[in-house]
Amino acid sequence: MAAWLVDRLVREVPDDLERVVEVAAELRAAQEEGDRDRLRVLMRERRSLLAEVAGAAADRARAEGQRIGDTAIEELQQTLQAAMASPAAAAAIRSGRLVRALDADGLDPVDLDGAVAGGAAPLPRTSAGSHPHRRPRSDDTSRKAAAEAKAAQEAEAQVEAEAERRRRIEEAERRSADAAAAARAAQAVVEERDRDLADLRKRLDELQARVGAAASAADEARARAERARQEADEAAAAVAASRSGS
Repeated sequence: MAAWLVDRLVREVPDDLERVVEVAAELRAAQEEGDRDRLRVLMRERRSLLAEVAGAAADRARAEGQRIGDTAIEELQQTLQAAMASPAAAAAIRSGRLVRALDADGLDPVDLDGAVAGGAAPLPRTSAGSHPHRRPRSDDTSRKAAAEAKAAQEAEAQVEAEAERRRRIEEAERRSADAAAAARAAQAVVEERDRDLADLRKRLDELQARVGAAASAADEARARAERARQEADEAAAAVAASRSGS
């Protein structure tokens, strides 16, 4: 399925494949020149380009009713990666006769045995002025290209590791800031509740003082009533005594 997708890509959207090959050439140039900043940019561009081209190829096939799984897309990306790592692999892909996916590990030359229908894989494109019947790359050159691809992969891994480290630091800082904000919010709630509690205690003290004052007033009223009752009893007794004496 991956080979079929690549062959369709060559026939229908060859410019996408050429973009992949051009980025590979730029990567090799940046590697040779030791331009780390340019290399990091190209690494990101390569990663997004592979995903974009593979995704577009899968979408076109799905639009025609084909079932394209994740494995096929992954193999398609690996095949395009092989085109980036090896001019011979790029030539095989450009033929439009690929019958199986390709794989590049960055160490050994891409295995093209039986990868192209109708015989041997086509030779890589030659530059102007080169001999038309001579292979433009020797085994040593292929090994150099593989070594460069491996170095590029290692550099990409370092870039990704650094990006992941920064992401984790930023995530930790964000969590720390969130925790600090939550602590401040909790402290504000505690302080507000302390104020509410203090207000309730003040109101309770006031109510207790009012209750105490009311109880004292009630006691005084009862004492006055008792004195008034006694005085009334004494007055009644005096009136009764006065009437009995007369």
